[in-house]
Amino acid sequence: MSSSDPSSHDPAETPAPTAEGNDGSAAETPESEYVPEVTETRMEVSLQRSVRYTRLLIVGAVLGAVAFALASLAFPVAPESEYTVGQIAGFMAVVGAVLGLALGGVLGLILAAAVKRRRGAGVAVQADVR
Repeated sequence: MSSSDPSSHDPAETPAPTAEGNDGSAAETPESEYVPEVTETRMEVSLQRSVRYTRLLIVGAVLGAVAFALASLAFPVAPESEYTVGQIAGFMAVVGAVLGLALGGVLGLILAAAVKRRRGAGVAVQADVR
């Protein structure tokens, strides 16, 4: 018989399973016997909302760029002009992005002032499990 034949396997060569783990230590207790110890700590916290300035600035810049680029396409360009329609739309998109960025920042400051007045209180629960 060849060594690849499954019937040629000698059962005496295989070690019998033991109660020890892979590293030779005694088997651990089953998880069903383990009871976790949970400690909870309650704290009074104050809640305050905040404005996400980054999102407002990005949205303002994108909307301003798109609005000004589309608005520049509404006006006719003389054939003898030095600039193409694409150059004019690009320049207006940059101008619109700057203005949109500024308006987004001003809107963020206004929203921050309005939201600052709204404060609340809550209870935070910290749970430690061991």
